[in-house]
Amino acid sequence: MPELPELDVIQEVLTENIVGRTIATARTFHPGILKTVEPGLDALVGKSVEAISRRGKHLIFSLADDLHVVVHLMVSGRLILCQSNTKATKASGFLISLEGGEDLRLIENTKTHRARVHIVRDPCDVESIAKMGIEPLSDDFTLAYFQTYVQGKRRQLKKLLIDQTMIAGIGTAYADEILFDAQLSPIRYGTTMGDDETQRLYESIRAVLLWALDKVRGEAGGATLAPHKREFLQIYNKTEEPCPQCGTKIAEIRYAQTKTYYCPTCQSQGALIRDRRSWLTR
Repeated sequence: MPELPELDVIQEVLTENIVGRTIATARTFHPGILKTVEPGLDALVGKSVEAISRRGKHLIFSLADDLHVVVHLMVSGRLILCQSNTKATKASGFLISLEGGEDLRLIENTKTHRARVHIVRDPCDVESIAKMGIEPLSDDFTLAYFQTYVQGKRRQLKKLLIDQTMIAGIGTAYADEILFDAQLSPIRYGTTMGDDETQRLYESIRAVLLWALDKVRGEAGGATLAPHKREFLQIYNKTEEPCPQCGTKIAEIRYAQTKTYYCPTCQSQGALIRDRRSWLTR
């Protein structure tokens, strides 16, 4: 799933390529991808794209006349720019055809289509945006806010980091990287954190996201919207590989389709965390 760094780069690339252009047509290919009824797709025709922004894991296409197309790519969705005469495949879910003969297409190369599109007058009409927490790279994301949030919740640190109602845009991959950078266990409870540890985690959030944003931007080169492999990440999806800090093999915890990666030495005092299959739901 694309997270804050990937989505920020997608926003930058799309801003460069489609802001100022006019929509010729819009179309959905799969039932259920469009989550709103009014305004309809026809309302987009003839509207120019005025701005593109990101809120959490949503991309917001702001059009003329206070219309907004809100896109959530979910797990496997991605956006591509292609010529309008390119044949649509079964992976296509939604497209906007722009004047000039180019399409912006949302595609999912999976059997299950989970991406979501909303057409709204106000982005906050989308419930998940209305409930969204603070952006972690914004000035509003202060240490005081973070201390109150973390130390006041008897929840494990990874769950705290990926709770979109409190902190926007961080998913499982960057949560693992942040906790590794801060040398904290993913199952540590926030209520057990001291001020120094909380500050360390706060600083790691900003440092890791800015580092990742720079890496993703460099890989994209301003020319691609393809999924990023994120090979630059230090521990995510690297089970059994040596920890870049101490050489211990990276371990994982599984729950359903979710995995958490950590270094036993750097993050859990040398002990493997028991894979109890239930800790992520607490």
